[in-house]
Amino acid sequence: MPWRPALRPAERAGAILRDAGCRGWVHARRVDDPDDDIGLDPDDIVPIASVYKAALALVWALDADAGALDPRERLSLRPSGRTPGPTGLSILSDDVEMSSRDLVRLALTLSDNAAADHLLDLLGGPARVSAVLAGLGHEITVRGGTRHSLAMGLQETGTPDEASYMRALADIHRDVVTSQYDPALATSASARTLTGLLADLWGDRLVPGEHGDVVRGAMTRQVSSHRLRSGLPHDDVDIAGKTGTLGTLRHEVGVVTFPDEVPIAVAVLTRSARPERHLPVVDAAIGAAAAAVVHPLRAPL
Repeated sequence: MPWRPALRPAERAGAILRDAGCRGWVHARRVDDPDDDIGLDPDDIVPIASVYKAALALVWALDADAGALDPRERLSLRPSGRTPGPTGLSILSDDVEMSSRDLVRLALTLSDNAAADHLLDLLGGPARVSAVLAGLGHEITVRGGTRHSLAMGLQETGTPDEASYMRALADIHRDVVTSQYDPALATSASARTLTGLLADLWGDRLVPGEHGDVVRGAMTRQVSSHRLRSGLPHDDVDIAGKTGTLGTLRHEVGVVTFPDEVPIAVAVLTRSARPERHLPVVDAAIGAAAAAVVHPLRAPL
C-alpha cells in the first residue's frame, strides 16, 4: 500500500463528515486566543436553526446585567399563539407563569421553541437582537424566531401544521425546497462567528456574573448532548452545548473543558444528503469531527 501523509485536523473532520453523507463547516478555538484555531470553511454563512438560541441567551444576559430587564419578573404566558414544538412550554396547554431567566433555561436545556420566541419578543425582536450581536462583533443575522420560520415552512411546503411540516422535511421521496435552508433568508452565521460568541460567554469578558452563569449553566445541562459527547465521552470532561436541527440541517456548538485545561469552543455545522429525522451516523460524525479539531488545541491553564 502506498504511503499517504496523515490528514490535517480540518481535513480529518471533513473526511469524517463526508463519510457520513453530509457537508460540513467546522471551527474550533481556545476561548483565550482567537488565533489558535482550526477551521473547515469556517467563514461560510450557514442557516443555524436552533443554535440561534445561544445568541439570544447572550443578549438576554447583557440586558439583565444592564438593568434593562428584571430576570426574576413573573411573566404570564398564554397558550394562544404559543409556538409548537416537541419540548417544554411548546407541549403545554394551559397558562404558565415564569421568569425570563427560566425561559432561558428552557430554551437552552430543552431547545424549547415557545420559550425562545417569548424571549425574542421580550428582547425587542429580530432586528434589535441582530444589532446587539453585530455591535459585539458577532455577525449573526436573526430573521425571526421559530414562529416565523415555521410559518414560512408551512407556506412553502403546503403543510397544515408543525407535525406535517416535520414529516415533509423528512420524506425521502420528496425534494423539499424551503427558505430555511437558504442563508440569505434564514437565521444564519458562520462557524467562526459561533465559536467567537461562545468564547465571549466563557471568557467572562461580557457577562461575568450571575446572568452569564445562568446561560453557561443551562448549556452545561443540555438534554440532547449526544452529538459532542459521542466524540468526547470522558466523564471528567465538561461539555456545554446547543443543538440545531431542522430537516437536513444538523448542528452542534459547544465548549469543551478538560481538567486543568483552557476551554475550547467548537462549532460543527452540517447538511446531510438524506433527510430522515433520525440519522445517528451523522450525529456520531459530528462528535468525531469535533474531537478531530478539539484535541490538537488542548493546552494547560
